[in-house]
Amino acid sequence: MNTQPLFNSYLSTKTVSSPAIHSIIIPNGNHQVVIQTDQLMCMEGCGNYTFLYTNDGKRYLVSKTLKSYAAILDDQVFLRVHKSWIINLKYLQEFCEYERSLKLRGGREIAISRRRIREVCEVLTPIVKCA
Repeated sequence: MNTQPLFNSYLSTKTVSSPAIHSIIIPNGNHQVVIQTDQLMCMEGCGNYTFLYTNDGKRYLVSKTLKSYAAILDDQVFLRVHKSWIINLKYLQEFCEYERSLKLRGGREIAISRRRIREVCEVLTPIVKCA
């Protein structure tokens, strides 16, 4: 199911709450890598570190908390679905409320926390139906 038209219509109904950033600069060895936010599929928090997963299959480890990324990313595009996960709605493929899970393009499955399921359902129900 192509969710892009539904996602675009969802975005057109939302008002922007803060200026969106378009790229993130992260250290990678002896150099810095620029990652466009539209290339970020999801982020996984692990204590004071965050794994950034991109659409080309790469994974970057950054010494910043998931909370710090949640504060700067566009909340119309990125959604906190769990204490440990933020997803990019552009890469959402399936949503199943009953199983409290999401599937992103590329096959990555992410559990939705009980605490956040109501908020996630409010955002996702207009975009994609339960698989």
